[in-house]
Amino acid sequence: MSLVVLCDFDGTVVDIDTCVFILAKFAEAEWKIFDIQFEKGEITLEECLQKQFSSVKAPKTIILEEIERVTHIRPNFEKLVEYCRAHKIPLILVSAGLDFVIEHFLKLNNWQGLVEVHAARARCTVDGINFSFPRLFDEASVNFKDDLVAYYKKQGKKVIYVGDGFSDYHAAKKANYAFAIKGSKLAELLRRDGIPHEEMNDFQGVVEAIKLLFR
Repeated sequence: MSLVVLCDFDGTVVDIDTCVFILAKFAEAEWKIFDIQFEKGEITLEECLQKQFSSVKAPKTIILEEIERVTHIRPNFEKLVEYCRAHKIPLILVSAGLDFVIEHFLKLNNWQGLVEVHAARARCTVDGINFSFPRLFDEASVNFKDDLVAYYKKQGKKVIYVGDGFSDYHAAKKANYAFAIKGSKLAELLRRDGIPHEEMNDFQGVVEAIKLLFR
């Protein structure tokens, strides 16, 4: 079976939403209103991020220092990394977070080269953090997360998607197999809409599910 694993980062691979932490600590303007607008469909995910982080003017080094102090990897993610490496399954972090934060944690755990990152490129400036978002394969996609799911499905691959938030909903809905963090917004939405999924607090369940697919 040709398989690819797409996984959110904030609140999924790590136990907190690093974006929320950064905004709460460093944003110089109101930012929560944009989450509300995004969930109402008034703005896109990409617009939401750009508006929220435009008032974050802290240097990258300070952001990373603060983030590292409070962030932990969710249990057994390393098992997923190793299983995907051993079986040549692409493992891709599909994130609306800051790419330099993700890459920092990959480097800390020696996962560079083992885990791909599909996220906006974030640039810290005196005028706030600016983003360059991945180009969509299909302009009709809701955002770059569900766009990547559709891209791999069109290539004939089975897609596993793991996430926790509202921005993961369309990607998880479109995937062949969906996993949601227990108690998360994504789990709530998938249950509400009767979309098949499994709920988990660590990555052992994802590894076991992949093993079953390869039987």
